[in-house]
Amino acid sequence: MKHKLFLFTLFLLLTCLNAEATVFTVTSNADTGTGTLREALTNAAANGTIQQDIINFNLPGSVTITLFTQLPEVTSNLIIDGSTQPTPKLGRSDARVYIIPDVSYTFPGTKAAALLMTEVTNVEIYGLCIKGYSSKLTNFNGNLLFTAISAYDCTNITIGAPDKGNVFCDNIYGVYCGTNSLTDSKNNDNINIQSNFIGYDESGTNVVELGYALDITADNSLVGGPTSKERNYFATAIALNGTDNKFINNSLSLDVNGQDNRGNASILLHFQGSNVQVTDNDFCVTTFQFVSVNGFYFLRNKQSNIPGNSGMSLFKCHNAFIGDDNDNDINIFSNDGGAFYAVESTNITIAKNSISCNTNPYLISNGTAIPNINVIVNSAAEFSGTASPGAAIYIYNDNTDCQVCNPVQYLTTIIADATGNWKFTGDFHNKKLVANATLNNSSSEYTQPVISTSAADYVKVNPTCFKNNGSITLQNLKNVIGIDWYNDQNQLVQSGGPKLKNVGVGTYYAKCYNGNCFAQSIPITLTSSNPGIDDSGLQKVSASCDAANGSISNLKLINTNGGTPPLRWTNEAGDVIRNTLDIDGLPGGTYTLTIDPDGCAVPYHITLLNQELVIDPPIISSFQLCGPGETIIPVKNPVATSTYRLYDSETSTTPLDEEPNGKFKVNVTANRSYYISRFSNACESTRTKVDVSVGLSNLNIANTITPNNDGINDYWQIVGMENYPAATVKIFNRYGKNIFNSIGYARPFNGTYNGKPLPTGSYYYIINLSSGCGLLSGSLSIIR
Repeated sequence: MKHKLFLFTLFLLLTCLNAEATVFTVTSNADTGTGTLREALTNAAANGTIQQDIINFNLPGSVTITLFTQLPEVTSNLIIDGSTQPTPKLGRSDARVYIIPDVSYTFPGTKAAALLMTEVTNVEIYGLCIKGYSSKLTNFNGNLLFTAISAYDCTNITIGAPDKGNVFCDNIYGVYCGTNSLTDSKNNDNINIQSNFIGYDESGTNVVELGYALDITADNSLVGGPTSKERNYFATAIALNGTDNKFINNSLSLDVNGQDNRGNASILLHFQGSNVQVTDNDFCVTTFQFVSVNGFYFLRNKQSNIPGNSGMSLFKCHNAFIGDDNDNDINIFSNDGGAFYAVESTNITIAKNSISCNTNPYLISNGTAIPNINVIVNSAAEFSGTASPGAAIYIYNDNTDCQVCNPVQYLTTIIADATGNWKFTGDFHNKKLVANATLNNSSSEYTQPVISTSAADYVKVNPTCFKNNGSITLQNLKNVIGIDWYNDQNQLVQSGGPKLKNVGVGTYYAKCYNGNCFAQSIPITLTSSNPGIDDSGLQKVSASCDAANGSISNLKLINTNGGTPPLRWTNEAGDVIRNTLDIDGLPGGTYTLTIDPDGCAVPYHITLLNQELVIDPPIISSFQLCGPGETIIPVKNPVATSTYRLYDSETSTTPLDEEPNGKFKVNVTANRSYYISRFSNACESTRTKVDVSVGLSNLNIANTITPNNDGINDYWQIVGMENYPAATVKIFNRYGKNIFNSIGYARPFNGTYNGKPLPTGSYYYIINLSSGCGLLSGSLSIIR
């Protein structure tokens, strides 16, 4: 037993000796071969991961390593230290070695990075300048992540340190930390990024960017650090997702000289997760975005005095502290970026920050449990109002020359009493006071006056008839105690409420006050708006045939300030004929519509013609009846828009009948004539004579049909049958079966029975015209 224990101990000893830390030195800047970085990574992997290995650099000539293919993945317990290269630093950075892909660079799989690591731990990377992993590569694929450094499900990764920082620029991503598999629950942990230039080149001033500086999903990670040497300089977007992460003392959009070299283009910092600390950062033209973050601190962040808008947006965030009651923890925002904007967020504390020159220093949308605050008095000696009982009222003075008031200089905190009243007294002659309320870790918006920027909230009524009857009304004002109205010569026109009344043509603006603070509206111009007529939809019907049948309709009144002014229509003689907008029953002539609001008569003239229309007379055929009785006199092809009149004689003044379809039922006892005219738009045609004779029938009955759908002789035509509306028509086959019945013959026979074609052959018919006429019979042949 002792012998076996000895052998096992010896085995462990030999294993440990074989796993001793080894230093691999890169002496060649070639892609492959002896002394290359590729060989060092391969040998470090072969040496195992129990002890920490080190890759140092001693390149004798050029310090640029050009890669043609993807390097081997970085393994655990490895330090890659470019700062060991015995040559000067690159520019103002700490980097000493370049890693650059050749334009023909190729890569296996779905990941492309200078240094790639998956599920490793304890890796440190120093002193490298990695650039060129961008769309300039021939084999670039937009679906892949081209990065300087990528880490998937890794732990304890350090990228940069004081005096050993890296430079990552001209890459799609600087550092990317993601999940190796979408189905596992692993995550990166303890990722530390310090002392790097990311988005800036090695000079620390030139911006060379393509995408994200950082896109990190990790927990317990640190970006930056408490000292100036741990600061990172970022020139492009950042995403930091996870739990217990810290973003401390970094420079955003500001180069090593404290200047903005991005052309005033804003960068985005996106945070998501929980327990996030964002502190002590300097920034310019930067947007901080917090999405679904539960618990974060935003303290001691400072915007530079370089012009450019910066701000913070919160979406569905909870339990945040932006600033603090400690005077040293305030954040500083300046310029009009709309400092803080919260949507659907709760328990957001905004305290003691210094915000200047922002139209909306804090804007809340769909927040909950927000304390109330109202300013009632803002005078030279008193600043007071109401709020939620027990709320802490933070009071500030704006000591800047900015046009809008902001919480620039914190003065004091007052607690609203049990009834919600609060008061602050003193000498406020030269102070511009604003406040907000905080209760149960939730803060209100600030009390500076706010004017809506929506055009719908500027309601104006233009003056009419060159009178002083115009007005302007401001809607959706906030924190406004008094309003002064001025004209474009900066002369005071009116003081009082939100409505400027009884003014004429001109340009005006409003100053909305809360103490010495005011918000100024946009200029609003009132133009002359005399009443008038919009005749774009006019429908005019001229009179015809000397009748009073003309009309005028579909006119619209404009510029009447919402009222209905007096109207009058007059004819050429000056007689008032109507007081409505639409008018009909007019003969030809010129008519004048006068709109007369407030004694401002505006005439509108329109002329109706008197048209003499020539109407074609109707076409009707004379016919013969077999005997006395009722019959129909039909007009051929009647016009739907006309009516037809039946007269007893050519000179009769009163018609016997008038029908819109041109069919007249008459009772004929002897041979006689009728006269029929067409009537339309008060105009009547000449009369057509129709002779009706009573005697034997001379019907022309066809004896053959060819129903082959060629449009010729497809139906059995019985000429004149329309004059016998009560006649019956029957058709039989050769076996005596009745295959067709009709009264009046409105639907001609087409050679079918029950919808099916009848066979070729002979058929027989019987026609009974009336009681006064005999039966007509004969044969009918169907030929197909």
